Amino acid sequence: MSAASLAAAIALVGSATPAFADGTPNDTARAVSVVEKASGTSDVASSTSSAGAAAQATTSTEAGRITVTAPASSAGQVKAAAADGTSLGLQLENAKSVTGVKAGAGTVVYSGVARSTDLAVQPTTDGGARTLVTLKDSAASTDQRFALNLPEGALVIPDADGGYHLSRTTQGGQSVMVGAIEAPWAKDANGKPVATSYKLEGNTLTQHIETNKNTAFPVVADPKITWGNVTGTAYFTKSETKNISIYGATAAISTTMLPPPLNALYAINASLVTAKASEARSDGYCLKVKFAAGIFIPGVYSNGCD
Repeated sequence: MSAASLAAAIALVGSATPAFADGTPNDTARAVSVVEKASGTSDVASSTSSAGAAAQATTSTEAGRITVTAPASSAGQVKAAAADGTSLGLQLENAKSVTGVKAGAGTVVYSGVARSTDLAVQPTTDGGARTLVTLKDSAASTDQRFALNLPEGALVIPDADGGYHLSRTTQGGQSVMVGAIEAPWAKDANGKPVATSYKLEGNTLTQHIETNKNTAFPVVADPKITWGNVTGTAYFTKSETKNISIYGATAAISTTMLPPPLNALYAINASLVTAKASEARSDGYCLKVKFAAGIFIPGVYSNGCD
């Protein structure tokens, strides 16, 4: 090598940013860019670091304060905890232990948790948590398995959109929705939707992402969980639905069996509830009553209706 060439090489090395020498900051910046392009950032909650967590965000909702924790390591659980002490945990199975790094608009990234796979967590302003998996190329697994850590007595009920309602039984015997696993989505590098679906086996949630030879990588897929921030959805059985349709809402079901504010609104909207119960009964469905964002919504459901 000539003196001139050696000098040029030394100058080139000297101009590189030392912090990027091991590639890790570059990997983090790239991973955050991919995830935030797919998910957006308008609803990412402000978070702080805490002991044992890469980020923690506390949000006030109609049902109280919800705290979302992104674990310090990818081997830990993403957790949404309600003010009553109950919580829902979600953990990517068989993930390597990788330290989380908060970057971008508040996304926590765990790079290289599996073959050609990154993991990211975003606490959201509605008290939920997105747990995003990035398939960097075709070598990544198209089946991503998550372990659910459910509180005692919690039930997982399929909804009509491909996600799940999470419910618990009140002292009055009603099944009340207290959380959700939202319908799955996935996007390719061009922002185009990629077909995806959930399968639940026991407490293991598998998200299947249908990539093919035409898929533009990287692909981002998102299970999103909420816990404790749904004011309430009451699910009524077929016999209860029948009684409400025959005898009327307030006569058939005591309002003391429902959580506030459903109890008060149930009585006020008794005629709407009775009409919806009659509709559900005639179609062979069951009645459900939802309260969210100040709106009272009677409806019907079929999955788990007995």
